Parts: sequence; structure tokens; C-alpha cells
Amino acid sequence: MVDKIAEEVANEKSSIADKIIKKVEERVSQKNLHIDHVEEERLADLARERERDRRQMEMFDDPYMNWSGHR
Repeated sequence: MVDKIAEEVANEKSSIADKIIKKVEERVSQKNLHIDHVEEERLADLARERERDRRQMEMFDDPYMNWSGHR
């Protein structure tokens, strides 16, 4: 009896719920791609900011340019 029911379930066409679940899973994976894109942009912005800060420190600490008051 159980084998018969299991066979019917296995051979059954996908239901509407299965289709909905599949669409939701696809949207979640797409959303994760967008989040990754945002994270990459944030990291790139931080890297640009660090580089700018480094250049500023080099300019102000340069004894030749004397921007920082080194005498």
C-alpha cells in the first residue's frame, strides 16, 4: 500500500506549489547577486578612500614639500 502511494507521488506532475517554490528560490539567488554587487562597490569605495588618505599623508609628511610644518 505504501509503495503504491510512494510511486504515485513520484510519478505525479509538479504542483503549483513546486513551481512557486522554484520561482522563489530563483529570486533569492538573484537577490544574493545584487547584494554581492553592492558589497563589491563598497569595498572598492573603501580602497579608493584609503589610497586618497595615503596620498594625503605622504604629501603632508614630505620634508621637501614642507606641507606639515616640518622645518
